[in-house]
Amino acid sequence: MQTPNRPSKFSAVLALTALSLAVLSPVSFAATVEFKLAPEVKGREHRALMSRLNDTLGAPSISAKGGNVFTAAAGSDLQAQSMVRALRENRSVMWAAVPIRETSEKALPAAEFHGRIMSLELRSGAAGKDVTARLSKATGQSIRFKRMTAGSRALIVLPANADAAMMAAIAVVAERDPSVVRASRVQMMTHQWLPNDTLWAEQWSLTAGVGGIRAPQAWDLTPSGNVQIAVIDTGIRSHPDLDGKRVPGFDLIKETFISADGDGRDADASDPGDADTEFECSSSYSFMSSWHGTHVAGIIAANTNNGQGIAGVAPNARIQSIRALGRCGGTWEDVADAIRWGAGVPVPGLPANPTPSKVLNLSLGGYGACDSNMQGAVDAAIARGTVVVVSAGNESSVASEFAPANCKGVLTVGASNLLGDLSSYSNFGAAVALSAPGGDFGNLPGVLSTLNGGVTLPSVQSYAVYSGTSMAAPHVAGVIALMLARDPNLTPGQVLNRLQSSVRSFPVGSDCAAAPGACGVGLLDAANAVASVAINRGVNDTSGSRDRVHAVELVNTTTGRFLLTADPVEVVRHIAGIGGQTWQRTGYVLSVYSFTTGGQSLAISQPVCRARFLNNGASRFSADTGECKEFETQSWMGVEGMSFAAALPGPICPVGSYAVHEMVSQDAIGYNIRTVGDTNIINEMLAAGWSQGRIAFCAPI
Repeated sequence: MQTPNRPSKFSAVLALTALSLAVLSPVSFAATVEFKLAPEVKGREHRALMSRLNDTLGAPSISAKGGNVFTAAAGSDLQAQSMVRALRENRSVMWAAVPIRETSEKALPAAEFHGRIMSLELRSGAAGKDVTARLSKATGQSIRFKRMTAGSRALIVLPANADAAMMAAIAVVAERDPSVVRASRVQMMTHQWLPNDTLWAEQWSLTAGVGGIRAPQAWDLTPSGNVQIAVIDTGIRSHPDLDGKRVPGFDLIKETFISADGDGRDADASDPGDADTEFECSSSYSFMSSWHGTHVAGIIAANTNNGQGIAGVAPNARIQSIRALGRCGGTWEDVADAIRWGAGVPVPGLPANPTPSKVLNLSLGGYGACDSNMQGAVDAAIARGTVVVVSAGNESSVASEFAPANCKGVLTVGASNLLGDLSSYSNFGAAVALSAPGGDFGNLPGVLSTLNGGVTLPSVQSYAVYSGTSMAAPHVAGVIALMLARDPNLTPGQVLNRLQSSVRSFPVGSDCAAAPGACGVGLLDAANAVASVAINRGVNDTSGSRDRVHAVELVNTTTGRFLLTADPVEVVRHIAGIGGQTWQRTGYVLSVYSFTTGGQSLAISQPVCRARFLNNGASRFSADTGECKEFETQSWMGVEGMSFAAALPGPICPVGSYAVHEMVSQDAIGYNIRTVGDTNIINEMLAAGWSQGRIAFCAPI
């Protein structure tokens, strides 16, 4: 579908057809897959996992790249994508992707750098001050040590007359020092927004129209979970549609010129304004204050049903403001530290985040590769179970040339418009996971959200329409909050799988439909995404705790065999009949420990294995390692892995837990087994002729 009065740069299918399909789709180097394991996977557990992955992937070989990163060979691009989806479902895999190689056919701007600041990645134990002193002596230049930052990185300040050539020369000298791994200039990022003066009264992006995400239908499915999302941006101003939704955040901007609030890093994450009226950011034009973080926050979680303003994608979500962008943008160092702090990862010199966020929204970016510091921050966040959502960028170019959109493990979002097509400015390509409403120009509306009315300094609260991939990313972040409200134990990889599997197709005749893969796999659909997540918590449970999960009981409608599973994907697949058999829920659910649970004060959690009788499909469970090993030796049983965690029974169950018994009966196809802890159900089964057997495990009270 073509749009009348579309800007000329978006003509001829946005020039997407000028790029070869090899550019627009994931390019696998001989069809390879790359993935990273969680740092806690070590020793025997590591070897066992690699063996299971080999079996699961059907890969002839898995090779180590270092840093817990591995590659696996695939027979085709299709198999590679299938392997990626399977890897993301494994909780021990932090991220998985097909390596991307893309090039744009137009000149891209040079990366923006922050003044005379250089970053030195040091080897373990090296002292930043000593390295700086040696570098100053070796170059004959006055070089000042500034501070140490995350990842053993030293920030240094070069002389006032340092130009790009001098900085490059100093970097070469620095990397000759045995204590220096890498030297690089500190790059800058900017928020991904394009303001639009036209104020629209409708929130088309949340509706059931072609370009909307069907938010109301998703709200009907979602329990009232108060999932927390960090908005890493310019800060947030007080606003009637946001007040009461925010939790304490932090200002991560170190340089006072950028912060524009007279100080450096502190606990005040409000937005003082990012105006530049003195042409200090650009010699060509000045900037008024954008109040960008306030706009992004409103899209995610504006107060709903409060009699005024707008509705947010996730009405019950909480917002944590983390300031990383200010006047002229923000440094890569500050953005990387903001990612760490938002996820609860320790940052040198900062207090711990008392309430780490489950989702990070980064509506920002800058040209360049994802450096080791940025990738390290993303990896650290994912290791904490945090989903990192990033805007693809507004350069009408390939997203893989901009960070953090090109970092591994992030969820990169392209922008779509009212007609469900790629927005005129949006970046595209294989790095984009999916598209979400970002608005457009001409006769196509932008996205309405909260703002401040100040031109340079804060003033009255207001609303405004912006367009940009900055607006697309928070739509996805909000939908993820709705998904996590149903199951707070989803891993970042599982979230990505469910989002991509639940998208709507691009409209027939659209540019995105004409260039498969250019705009991600499809359009964000909140209702489908939420429906793809089986509820793994009580409707009234808003704690978001990772310590407990629900084991759901299913019954095979043909064989009458019972199954307990804490895997929502398995529940959905079985009920949908995938695998050729039909199952339905019995209504029985019991609370068990999740694998993230450590030692309990009343009972120690143990992994529970599940084994299946190969002749009739009956399932057995055990929290006893010895029993699980015995299951593996029986030729008539197939061990299906660890299902959840529970307390190990002795003669009786430990204090704080209760017995879950194995109930047994026999019919025409053999033994039938049901594992249940509800005494009322047990009594009914005894009356029906079932026998009460061993204690399979002890569930927490």
